[in-house]
Amino acid sequence: MSQVTIKINGHEVKAEKGEPILGPIRAQGIDIPTLCHMDGVEPYGACRLCMVEVGKGDRAKLVTSCNFPAREGLEIQTDTERVHRDRAMLAELLLARSPGVKKVQELAVSLGVKKARFKTMEPTECLLCGLCVRVCNEIVGASAIGFEGRGVDRVVGTPFFLDPDACIACGACTEVCPTGIMQMEIKTKERWKKELVGNQRLCRYARMGLVPYKVCPNDFDCATCEVDQRLWDEMGMHPVLALAPGKKRKPRQVGNFVTMLDRFYSKGHVWVKPLGERVIVGLDDFAQKVIGDISSITIGAKPGDVVHKGKDSLNVACNGHSAAMLFPISGTIKSINPAMDDEPTVINEDCYRRGWLFTVEPTDQYRETKDLVASGQVEPWMLEESDFLFKTLSEVGGAALSDGGELLPNFSRELADDEWDRIAKRFFSKV
Repeated sequence: MSQVTIKINGHEVKAEKGEPILGPIRAQGIDIPTLCHMDGVEPYGACRLCMVEVGKGDRAKLVTSCNFPAREGLEIQTDTERVHRDRAMLAELLLARSPGVKKVQELAVSLGVKKARFKTMEPTECLLCGLCVRVCNEIVGASAIGFEGRGVDRVVGTPFFLDPDACIACGACTEVCPTGIMQMEIKTKERWKKELVGNQRLCRYARMGLVPYKVCPNDFDCATCEVDQRLWDEMGMHPVLALAPGKKRKPRQVGNFVTMLDRFYSKGHVWVKPLGERVIVGLDDFAQKVIGDISSITIGAKPGDVVHKGKDSLNVACNGHSAAMLFPISGTIKSINPAMDDEPTVINEDCYRRGWLFTVEPTDQYRETKDLVASGQVEPWMLEESDFLFKTLSEVGGAALSDGGELLPNFSRELADDEWDRIAKRFFSKV
């Protein structure tokens, strides 16, 4: 990455082009307060305490330094009256929202605020900083918690309106929470003690992928566990934060398509991701790009229905065509994504996360998933599917391909019915 020259409080310094300016500022020994920032996770800009001024004179503006990119000639001021005034106002608002939180009290004092002029009807210890959510998703890779609601109703909770089966009790969310209010680890362990028996009582570090298969012999009392103590001693910090297994679960580009290696795939391009006793099901990126901007999806079952692998599951409509897809797994439907009615375009925008379709409690999860395409097989299978798709599209006249040989968006609208039926049957009518 190329370097640029920026000015911080009048002094020229070098920075990597595009990197958040918070790093270069702190590298100069300048103290910048933050509540929602942590190295190693995507910047969020929620607390806004890291504000600085960029630009000169009347054109200067306030920005959050944790996510504002460095560029050549950028001028930054961290010690202006405007910056101090606005940070103090933010501290007042935080103090009004969470008056009993020690971290907020200390921060307010450091910014010259002793008392908030504002009052809140319902004080809360959650600052909505999003650290727990981002660490769970990006570092741990569990995605067990997320934001729900909007505005004053926004809270941190379990995603998809599901039970927190995805929580692996790693404790990373508690470790990074600035207020200590996040206690998912304790709640999950209490539930495990009551519900899990025998080989189900898997060690949390085995669930993280940090140790081989291991059943907990200690009734989930991690504080007195030799494995827990050894890992903390070796890493010098929370083991899951040090090894970051979630970084290995990022989307991976395979040819023209994106895959996620933390899930199974049916040969009909429907993905399956285990979530405790349930699995969550959705369309993969291959299906989304081949079908195009989906206008409607009809799911052939409702919560409580028993479904069978290989039977008709979905009817997906797009660009005047439709495709029938099959259930990749047998079991009982437990829930359907409410966005299917309220926001169906989410499938095109985020088919692997927010665009999930439904959840199933499998008849036998091991037996039902062993015939699906697993992580080690995903890349060669997807490359084979991609090659066959491009060969098929070339045979139907190339209306789906650009001059550079890449897929055109919504190319299915250019296909005749018989051409589309040939593609749909080849790629989507499988398990």
